[in-house]
Amino acid sequence: MQKRPPRIQVNRAMRRPPRRTYSLIALSAFAAVVVGCAGVPSSGASKPGPTAKVTTRATDPSPGSSAPGGSGSTKPSQPKPKLKSPFAGLASFVAATPYHITAAVYDARTGRTWLLDPNPGVPEHTASIVKVEIMGAVLKKVNAAGDPLSTDENSLMHTMIENSDNDSATSLWWDAGGPSAIQRFDDEVGMTGTTASTLQWIPGSDDLPGWGWTTTTALDQVSLVKDFVFPNSLLTTADQSYAQSLMESIEADQDWGVNGGVPAGVTVALKNGWLPLDLAGAGSNWQVNSIGWIHGNGRDYVLAVLTQGGPTEQAGIDAIEHISAQVYERL
Repeated sequence: MQKRPPRIQVNRAMRRPPRRTYSLIALSAFAAVVVGCAGVPSSGASKPGPTAKVTTRATDPSPGSSAPGGSGSTKPSQPKPKLKSPFAGLASFVAATPYHITAAVYDARTGRTWLLDPNPGVPEHTASIVKVEIMGAVLKKVNAAGDPLSTDENSLMHTMIENSDNDSATSLWWDAGGPSAIQRFDDEVGMTGTTASTLQWIPGSDDLPGWGWTTTTALDQVSLVKDFVFPNSLLTTADQSYAQSLMESIEADQDWGVNGGVPAGVTVALKNGWLPLDLAGAGSNWQVNSIGWIHGNGRDYVLAVLTQGGPTEQAGIDAIEHISAQVYERL
């Protein structure tokens, strides 16, 4: 097992003025000057092609199920209504940006998952959205031991999620069992495109914890959040309620992301991550991510939007919120 590094002292996130009044979660700073925790791709950001690929994955029950009151008889298969992707119409927007955007959404009402990915295969670094994976791995560990969270673990969990404190995340990363335990949890969730980082530090840094270098996909992040919302064998309903309460109670200055366009009164539980990718440069190449659950006002869906190579942090935030607003409207 990888040797546990000494406890890391990392400054808290730069605070922004509050942008909304309702609750949700987000992600905080990774260093003294920049916020978030993300990775720096060696080859730089990829430019989307002229059109965005929208893939629909259905999880509906198979046709031909028994007819009500039919003593096992079956109805002829009926064509399912064709549902329009909530990402429809975003191709030109994505193509016009100078950076890479991927997004995925699961609509619980229809059981359908949609993917927006103009350049498949481009790795995305988690930044601090990996803290949701850490939270899941810790909860699974204590459940397996038959014990509740300790007072210290509970305190660290609050600051890791609500304040996105990196020091707390590092402590819980090792409390869960380090990268091998995080990877096992990811594998059990079905996050086939996610690889937990084994680095002590993010490349190019000597104070940014390496867990932010974990790579992932938008589809995997949707799978992750679904396990904190819908029934599954990994997390209990008590675990889910606990995690949701943290993700709905984050600092007001981190109030942005997949809640874009979502009106007050709708439940939003989210986590964000952000960091300039050129750590040694002028901070003009950003990774900005947001994942979360939106529930209420006739909606019930999980959304993940990952952006890489944006010219500014705000550009990434604006892109995520533009996509979020359309998804909310269309679903």
